[in-house]
Amino acid sequence: MTQLVQLQQILPDFHDAGYEVFAISNAPPERLTAFADAHGITFPLLSDEVSAVIRAFGIMNQLIQPDEGKHMRWHGIPYPRTYIADPTGTIIDKEFHQHHARRLSGPALLLRLNGKAPEPDDAASIAAVEDKEVGLTAYLLDPTLRLEVISTLVCKLKIAPGRHLYANGAPEAFTPAALQFEGQGLRFSEPIWPEPKALHMANLDMTAPVYEGAITVTVPITVTSEIIRLGHGLEDRHYLRLPSL
Repeated sequence: MTQLVQLQQILPDFHDAGYEVFAISNAPPERLTAFADAHGITFPLLSDEVSAVIRAFGIMNQLIQPDEGKHMRWHGIPYPRTYIADPTGTIIDKEFHQHHARRLSGPALLLRLNGKAPEPDDAASIAAVEDKEVGLTAYLLDPTLRLEVISTLVCKLKIAPGRHLYANGAPEAFTPAALQFEGQGLRFSEPIWPEPKALHMANLDMTAPVYEGAITVTVPITVTSEIIRLGHGLEDRHYLRLPSL
């Protein structure tokens, strides 16, 4: 339910981006109404109590049976999935996870929708390093990391004028830029780099993909049960370390 609260907190931002938000679960209507009242949820919470829609979309968790001992309370829980539809109702993107508690945070989902990371002044925390060749500013989209909720680490690189970084796909003689991460109890997914530019080197008679100027790299980040218990948040500034160049 953490994601629903986060979605409500930035609901105006979704509306500004042209999106409406709906959530569906197999919880009965009275339970959804109580949750909405308790947390101020104003977007529709739809009850699929018999799991008809959940089964139709093929996201029913069939791994846990109704008589499976202590795990039986998870029977019937669907796999977390977010669908993004265009105005005609056609699904144009989706986010799928196997773990019942794993899903994108509200800000991370908004970033996926519009591709726009907020400026550092609007983010939860900021850390920066400066170098004459490359400067780096890194910050989290969410003020608090929560168990298995996927946030985003935003890395803004400022490359000095006249300089460039090689991207993946560069000729073998060149080393592409990379970001490396470390952190106890933190799971980092592969960095998402922007599209590089093509640089033609006439003296070498070759073309290489490069990054120039200012670019933004986003990295999905999740805190695990190694350092946090269910229902508790982890303040990012206590554990976040800057990526290294």
